[in-house]
Amino acid sequence: ENNAQLNHIRLQSNSEFTQNISNLKINQANDSQYEFFQLVEGSRLGRSNICVQLDGENAQCNINSLTLSKNNQHIDNNIIVNHNSPKSHSSQFVKSILFDTSTGVFNGKTVVHENAQKITAQQTNKNILLSEKAKMNSNPQLEIYADDVKCSHGSTTGQVDEDALFYLQSRGINKQDAMELMVTGFANEVLDKILNPKIKKTIHTEFTVKLNKLIS
Repeated sequence: ENNAQLNHIRLQSNSEFTQNISNLKINQANDSQYEFFQLVEGSRLGRSNICVQLDGENAQCNINSLTLSKNNQHIDNNIIVNHNSPKSHSSQFVKSILFDTSTGVFNGKTVVHENAQKITAQQTNKNILLSEKAKMNSNPQLEIYADDVKCSHGSTTGQVDEDALFYLQSRGINKQDAMELMVTGFANEVLDKILNPKIKKTIHTEFTVKLNKLIS
């Protein structure tokens, strides 16, 4: 409703023998704010379908997601944000870290409808491949029918920067610890979006333990 606020955190850590498909629908009225964070590292097939309707002026929605995949896992995120009213704001910030032969998909779409003037919308998708066989498909999209808007989108996919890795090793840090530092730094940009400090600490600790096992 008007002026509603929700801070929503989702952890998907199911067995790798499972299939997990989640559907999340958000409808926002005037001056409402929705903060979403998810950490996905479980299931053989994991899929998140997120659909946001920004129906009120000054409604704000921030979608943040971090995926850690390994072995033969396939994880995809499908996000649609509809700006149906003027002066609404949205962001999509999605990162994936892929090991082994795991695969991932990012389908992010922002639709700005004809009467939704003076809106702001950002999409960012960044992926790091820690295996030559890992694959990521990224598809950020903007569909704009208004003319007074500020919208941006971008996507990057690559491996660890070898020069930065060499630099850390030249400072006496072994390769495993250097790799951990770089990947943790990559992930922290999303983890820092968690608003509750206690929950942030708990999730960061859990993520670090799982990352260490994969890198070692």
